[in-house]
Amino acid sequence: MQLFYTTEIHQTEALLSPEESAHAIKVLRMKINDDLVFTDGMGGLYEASIMNAAANGCRLQLHKVERYDKDTADLTVAIAPTKKRDRFEWFIEKAVEFGCTEIQPIWCDHSERKHAREDRWESIGLSAMKQSLHLYKPDIHPPRDFAEMIEMYKDRQGYIAYIGEQKTTDFYQEYDPTVPSIVAIGPEGDFSEDEVLLAQKAGWKVVSLGNYRLRTETAGIAVVMHAQTKLANLKA
Repeated sequence: MQLFYTTEIHQTEALLSPEESAHAIKVLRMKINDDLVFTDGMGGLYEASIMNAAANGCRLQLHKVERYDKDTADLTVAIAPTKKRDRFEWFIEKAVEFGCTEIQPIWCDHSERKHAREDRWESIGLSAMKQSLHLYKPDIHPPRDFAEMIEMYKDRQGYIAYIGEQKTTDFYQEYDPTVPSIVAIGPEGDFSEDEVLLAQKAGWKVVSLGNYRLRTETAGIAVVMHAQTKLANLKA
């Protein structure tokens, strides 16, 4: 199934963006009266047909809509963008495919790169959502400094993954999928001791992701997989 995305929905009609329209008309060679499905990124799955096959704005006639609850963990991954851009973009793509719906990039004391490509991150997340047939558009927030992030998410259960000598507990054992949570993943040089102390003062738990040292982007994926697996086991 090819899944499209739009929020331009008006009663019995909808309008695809120029990018979505070009893909439908020029790439997939769709035409008037062809059927397609799209999501509004908020749990809605719509069945529609093409009324106007314009590559710069495809107009749709709506036939059916179904709404679905979110079936993924209520987990924010706060993660430091990697020095190599493609590694961080790979993380966004795969994390969204596995069901991550909120990513908070963070600048840390040991960050080697402090340059954001927010439009590209947004595009990668949206493409991954459609590719994997998820119905909830991921929130990829603007980057924030570590301390600002701690303050912003003080209403969530916080976990900070750390590979230093400080005593840690296993994230998979500690994580509670029934509680809105956030997990922080540091840069290539890990979090500084000051950052770990700041997180602890805010009530965050210092956790380990296993016995081996993982790359930043790999650690992010491990967190998402752990969370989804524990949620699935809870529902089983």
